[in-house]
Amino acid sequence: MIYLNLLIIFLIIIFIHEFGHYSLARYFKINVTVFSIGFGKSIYNFIDKNNTNWKISMIPLGGYVKIKGLESIFRNLKDTNNNQDSFQSLHLFKKICILLAGSFFNIFSAWLCLFLLLFFFGITSFSPEIGKVIDNSSASINDLREGDIITSINDREINTFSDIAKAISNSQTINIDIIRGNDLISKEFNLTYNKEFSKYMIGISSTNIPNINKFAIWQSLKQSFLFIPNYYLETVKYLTRSYKNNTLSQELAGPIGIVKMADQLMLDKLRGAFFLFIMISLFVGIFNLLPVPLLDGGHIVYFLLRSFFSNSLPSFVTKIYLAIGITIISFLFIIVTFNDIFYK
Repeated sequence: MIYLNLLIIFLIIIFIHEFGHYSLARYFKINVTVFSIGFGKSIYNFIDKNNTNWKISMIPLGGYVKIKGLESIFRNLKDTNNNQDSFQSLHLFKKICILLAGSFFNIFSAWLCLFLLLFFFGITSFSPEIGKVIDNSSASINDLREGDIITSINDREINTFSDIAKAISNSQTINIDIIRGNDLISKEFNLTYNKEFSKYMIGISSTNIPNINKFAIWQSLKQSFLFIPNYYLETVKYLTRSYKNNTLSQELAGPIGIVKMADQLMLDKLRGAFFLFIMISLFVGIFNLLPVPLLDGGHIVYFLLRSFFSNSLPSFVTKIYLAIGITIISFLFIIVTFNDIFYK
């Protein structure tokens, strides 16, 4: 059941991405001849009133939409299809909108799913009570104790445990007010720098008793909006640390790696399935915008370059573009697959 859920999540994400391209193409009245989930031989298909062949194919490793004229983008202008219902007939801005639509739909669906999770399942937070003090940490050295309640740090009010990290930020020295029993205690001390996380840390953890706030629409909107840029920022920081530690190639995971870890992802629970959907959707959304040839972002760069050459790049430039794209994608595929098999 877990692996079936994983496959369904992959297929839904693929469908959403391709439906983004399809929707914008149809909005601009461009003919879409094929909408396929999977590759290879078709196991089910039907043709709608717009003559789009919708099909499910045998190999569920991706999907595609065949937009009229888009398949000829690497040809010279005189060889392309410029009919009114062709991709090539569009202005540059509309072409870019169609190419961006797949990633936009992925990111938007991830945000919507996260908002619904927070709204219906509730926002989990922890009180600013110290649940544990780490040995030899700044907190331990300066006599912070289990059960202390933190009220403010650096003159910033602390309402939840997550406020502590925000209040500390990059401060090396903090002023902290705590309630211990019936006493209000103020302390000032230096923090210890953690090289692994590249930041100053106080050395405490929360209690294990969460507060769950359901149906909080404003908080759900706020946290879901903030989550996406924070997710990308933390991903960049993580990859940067991995690169500096020479562990990047071992920590990348692809489809095989995700399948091998499937039993750890709680996919048999609705919340776990939603969480994986959000993570993969955000990754697919940003990955396809990278300026790598053959990806959506690479296509955008290609069209921008073509616009400087009257929509007709020299053939050798196009060949170099394709060669670079194939090389990069193949290299990433080999590295990730090798890592999935031998390290995960």
